[in-house]
Amino acid sequence: MKAKKKKIIFVCTGNTCRSPMAEILLKYELKARGWKGVDVVSAGISARAGDTINSKSAQVLQEKGLIVGEFKSRKLTERMLRDSYAVVCMTEAQREYLLDARWHALRKTGEVNIENNVYSFSEIAGYEVIDPFGKDIDCYRYVFGLLSGGMSALLEKLRIAEIVQIPKKRGRPSKKKTE
Repeated sequence: MKAKKKKIIFVCTGNTCRSPMAEILLKYELKARGWKGVDVVSAGISARAGDTINSKSAQVLQEKGLIVGEFKSRKLTERMLRDSYAVVCMTEAQREYLLDARWHALRKTGEVNIENNVYSFSEIAGYEVIDPFGKDIDCYRYVFGLLSGGMSALLEKLRIAEIVQIPKKRGRPSKKKTE
């Protein structure tokens, strides 16, 4: 039986600027390490489903050699909150809101032992990630730097190395000497 992938959700307001950049960055980090078994997505508290990534976010990602692809924004749902391994918010205010929303979503299902899995970027990396919406391209580059700078701390805080599937090294087995 195939193991179910753990889902990490990055959350911001509209799911067009910060959280898509964080999603793409973490996917890149996992791929670069050859780690599998983690599903990385993003969503927005007030997103309009189907919006595209902000053109400035896309430009900054492309400048860094990261492929955006066919990104479509999505609104965060109760199901996403219930089924996630970790929810990572860009601000402490978003974290506070989603802690309560997740608790209520799980209580509806009859869950009694509710473990906290909602984090703010501030809790992980020591700083919030400002919303660049409506600002110039340099602000988007700054936000990318904040997100990029926090990825190592995020991998450690969420204990990603413990939940991923690390492919076995390929190659020929070593030959043992016979005497």
